Amino acid sequence: MDLSFLNEQFLSNTYWKWATWGLILLGTIVFNHLLARLVSKLTYRVFKNVSRAQYYDEFNRLFHQPFVQLINIIALYLAFSQLTFPMEWELVKVDEFGIRWIIHKFLVVVVIWTITNLFLKSTLFLEYVYHNLENSKISKDLATFLRELTRVLIYIISFFAILGKAFEIDITALIAGLGIGGLAIALAAQDTLANLIGSFIIYLDKPFQVGELIELGEVKGVVEKIGFRTTRIRTLDRSLLIVPNKKIIDSNLNNITQSSQRRVRFNLSLTYHSEAKNILGIIEDVKKAILEESPMTAEDMTVRFSDFDASSLVLIVIYYVNSNEYDEMIAVKEKINIKIMEIVKRHDCQFAFPSQTVYLSK
Repeated sequence: MDLSFLNEQFLSNTYWKWATWGLILLGTIVFNHLLARLVSKLTYRVFKNVSRAQYYDEFNRLFHQPFVQLINIIALYLAFSQLTFPMEWELVKVDEFGIRWIIHKFLVVVVIWTITNLFLKSTLFLEYVYHNLENSKISKDLATFLRELTRVLIYIISFFAILGKAFEIDITALIAGLGIGGLAIALAAQDTLANLIGSFIIYLDKPFQVGELIELGEVKGVVEKIGFRTTRIRTLDRSLLIVPNKKIIDSNLNNITQSSQRRVRFNLSLTYHSEAKNILGIIEDVKKAILEESPMTAEDMTVRFSDFDASSLVLIVIYYVNSNEYDEMIAVKEKINIKIMEIVKRHDCQFAFPSQTVYLSK
C-alpha cells in the first residue's frame, strides 16, 4: 500500500502530522474516562495510610472529573505540539506578544489551575475521611477548620505560581516590595488577625463544638459553624447570629450541652398583705413541689424570703433540672409553676405586681 501521500504537506504540516494530531484527539475523546479511572486507582494508593478501601468511591467521585480535565489538557498539548504554524501566517515567536504568546500563557494558567483543583479535592477527601473514620484523633470540627486553612494556602500558592510561571514575575522581589505595604495592611487588619487567632484557640481549647447549645452573655443558641473570623450561632428564635471569634474568647461562655443540669432561677413576688406564717408555709410547700418532680429535679435548691421590694415581698426560687435539654427543662418548669400558683392560692396570698398606694389625709 502506497502511503507516500502522507508525506505531502497541508498548511505547512505533512499528513503524517495531521494523522497523529487526529489520533491523539480521537483517542483522548474515547479513552479519557478510562484513563481517569486508572489514574484514580493509582493515585488512591497515596492516601492508603489515612484512608480505607471503602472510601474509594468518594475519592473517585471527587477526582474523576479533575483527572479527565488534566488528561484532556495534556492530550491537547501533545496533539498541537505535532503541528507547526504556517510561515504565511507570519506569527511572532512565543516569547513575543502575539497569538502564540497568548495561547502559551493561557495553557500555563489552565495547567496550574487544574493542578490546584486536584489539591483542593484532596482537602475535601481528607475531611471526608476524618469525618467518617472511627476513633479518629482529629475531631470533625478541627478537620473542617484545617481543610479551610489549607484551601486558603493553596489559593495563595496557586496565585503566586501563576504570576511566576505564566507571567514570569519575580516573586521574591514582589514580596520584598510589599514589605512596607504589608506592614500597613497588617496594622489595618489587627481585628481580623485577632479573630483568626481566636479561631485557633477555639479549636485547640475546644470550649464548644458545632451542634452544641451555648450561652454567650445574653445570647443563647446552637453553634452552626466555626469560621476563620466569626462563629455562626442559631438562636432559639431561629435567627442567625454571627459573632467575632475574638469576642467569644474574651467573654464568659456557658456550654449548656456539656452541662449535666440546667438551673432555673426566678423571683416570686407576693403582696404586702401576706402574713409571715403563710409565707413560711409557701416556702415549705414550694420545696416539696420541686422534690416531687424527682428524678428530673435535684435535691439541691434554694427557696427563701429574700427582699422587701417597693411593692412586693420577694421570694427567691432556685432549683436544678437534671437534663440539659431545653424542652425537658421547660416541661418541668411548667409543672412546678402550676403547683406554685395553687400553693399561693391555698395559703390565702396573692401575687404582687408593680403598683403604688396613695394615702390622702383630710
